[in-house]
Amino acid sequence: MGLLRVASRLASSSARTSRSTVALAPPAARSFVTRSKPRLGHNLEDHFDFAEYVMRMHHPMGEYMIYGLMFSTFFITFGPLLHSNYYFTGRFLPKDQGNTKLCDDSW
Repeated sequence: MGLLRVASRLASSSARTSRSTVALAPPAARSFVTRSKPRLGHNLEDHFDFAEYVMRMHHPMGEYMIYGLMFSTFFITFGPLLHSNYYFTGRFLPKDQGNTKLCDDSW
């Protein structure tokens, strides 16, 4: 029982000293590797912090790239499907409730 008491005292005293040294330690010199403290704000602060973006004063190439990626995912996904429809049936999109050549019993 005495060993457990000594171990708990040592753990609590080392935890107290480690907390106090971390809290009282002065900040190190800043360099390009140090990270700033995160600012947890709300949308209004972002509106004033990024006024150039909100007022569209930046170069639009980034937005064009994002829209291009969105449209390219559409074409990469649905382009081969539409092409295979055209190859097999002669039309890109089949008629609603229409029969297809693949379901015929002629072959």
